Amino acid sequence: MKFVLNGGLIIGTCDGANIEITREIGESNIFLFGNLAEDVEDLRHAHTYGSHAIDPDLDKVFDEILKGTFGTPHDFAALIGAVRSHGDYYLVSDDFHSYMETHRLVDEAYRNQDEWITKCITAVARMGFFTSDRCINEYAEEIWNVEPLAVEKH
Repeated sequence: MKFVLNGGLIIGTCDGANIEITREIGESNIFLFGNLAEDVEDLRHAHTYGSHAIDPDLDKVFDEILKGTFGTPHDFAALIGAVRSHGDYYLVSDDFHSYMETHRLVDEAYRNQDEWITKCITAVARMGFFTSDRCINEYAEEIWNVEPLAVEKH
């Protein structure tokens, strides 16, 4: 399901939900990063049956986490292990540089408050397709195959 908080600009991967949202609100009102959805399976296959290099900057972040810079290292052990030792299924390392670059674009857009406000208002105005009522009704009909239940009003 795709629920969106009105007014919050999205920074997200180029996957199905974000692609659908982009179609509704426009490319200039969302911040997308990372690999394209159609490349994900090939990358995962390469990680599983080959090796993958961890982005050097992300590796530095992991080292700082393990030193305790951001809190208890144990709290992040599963994340670091998933990337370093277990194939990086979610392609964190592959997308890291793009994510950081996209954050720079977010910062740049935010500095221009008129542009930022325009993006927020435009996103809100075009987000109606993703209302919870429509999403739930569509899923009920097309995926869950359930019908609404009449409830008596007292």
